[in-house]
Amino acid sequence: MSHMKSWHLDRRQVLRGAGGLALGLPSMDAMSFASDATSNNNTPKRVACFFFPNGVALPTESDEFHADWHWFPRGSGYDYKLNQSTASFERHREQLTFLSGLSHPSGRHMAGHGVSDVYLTAGPVDANSYNNTISMDQVIANQIGINTRIQSLVLSTGGGVGTTGRTHTLSFTKTGQPIPAEDNIRRCFNLLFGKDDTSLRDARQQLLLKKSMLDGILEDSKSLKTRLNTRDRVKLDEYLASMRDYERRIQRMEIWLDKPKAEIAEASISVDATSANMQDYVRAFYDLIFHAFQTDSTRVVTHMLGIEGGGSKSDHFPEALGLRPHHALSHRKGSNFKDWGLWDKFMNENFAYFLDRLSNAEEGDGSVLDRSLIMYGCSTSKTHLARNYPLILAGGKQLGIKHGQFRQFDESQVRLADMYVSMMNAVGVETQQFGDSTRNLDELFQA
Repeated sequence: MSHMKSWHLDRRQVLRGAGGLALGLPSMDAMSFASDATSNNNTPKRVACFFFPNGVALPTESDEFHADWHWFPRGSGYDYKLNQSTASFERHREQLTFLSGLSHPSGRHMAGHGVSDVYLTAGPVDANSYNNTISMDQVIANQIGINTRIQSLVLSTGGGVGTTGRTHTLSFTKTGQPIPAEDNIRRCFNLLFGKDDTSLRDARQQLLLKKSMLDGILEDSKSLKTRLNTRDRVKLDEYLASMRDYERRIQRMEIWLDKPKAEIAEASISVDATSANMQDYVRAFYDLIFHAFQTDSTRVVTHMLGIEGGGSKSDHFPEALGLRPHHALSHRKGSNFKDWGLWDKFMNENFAYFLDRLSNAEEGDGSVLDRSLIMYGCSTSKTHLARNYPLILAGGKQLGIKHGQFRQFDESQVRLADMYVSMMNAVGVETQQFGDSTRNLDELFQA
């Protein structure tokens, strides 16, 4: 029996206009009943983690470009000043915190371009060994993502998983295996909001076939395991763990098969944008994530805005602005700190655009941003230096975080994973220790 009142709205309610145009409604108080996803928690808590590669422009004080293009603010605490590369964040001053001095100790001695692999895991990966672990976003997704259509949305401009030490994804399973990232905006849109071409009957048959194939794999593994040595058994166990994760995904797909997707006008996102127009391309991903959050299609997102090092597709993104490739900028090859700072400025302006969208979207007695923790940063500061990560933590006003500061930490006392512990607890995922954490960083949530 339904307990839905006359004033209740379904979260997937749409406004239909001329020509059949459908626009998804923002989250409203009347939607608090609307779905299983929010019946026990009227307003969702969300997490998004963004990564950009190759560090940021950090000219020394004696350099002519220091005043305008040094990424970190001048001053500290509440009395800090932004420069040309970060000026777009001024309007969000009360909604974000700049952070310095945080990093992952095990990554400090790695080759700088390999530290992206542990950005969200804080795993025991160093210059001599590689044994990654689950990423923070997946720990969160396993709890707060289970009641949304997409448990976690894993995005990247590179797509797939890449290679060890140069992955194309920020997200890792509980066995430390990289989760393939999606890089096609249209495909992402269809996954979240698109019309399904197959009928329900065909979709069920496809799921049954996948389940049958999976059952066969798991059954065969029982006899295979007895014929393997210890090392191969470990590899098989890791493989089977991924298969069981896949089995759970199939079960989730079955649950959501009969539930309509949120309807968002395709015209509201540049689904076919390419890096030929970098602003459209970067913002299309941000628009996609915004709509995914606003419609409660997912509550956990990771997005790798570029791949570390040179040679990748993303390395050439700055060329669309008339600049050198990104890796060359980071080494000042044929360029200077101002050129690098101009790229920083471009990326910062687009992240500020994303914060605009979240902060302007009303939700309950606040905004979507107020119930979302957004981390934006890199796992190197200067070129190849895996210390003092340039980081911004935004949103979360209604989750208790106190913003408006430039917080500077001593890396001998605090680790980035300490902040992850506090972030997880803030969104309701009770955590005492994560990765290489030794404490929490709850002071970020205090005045």
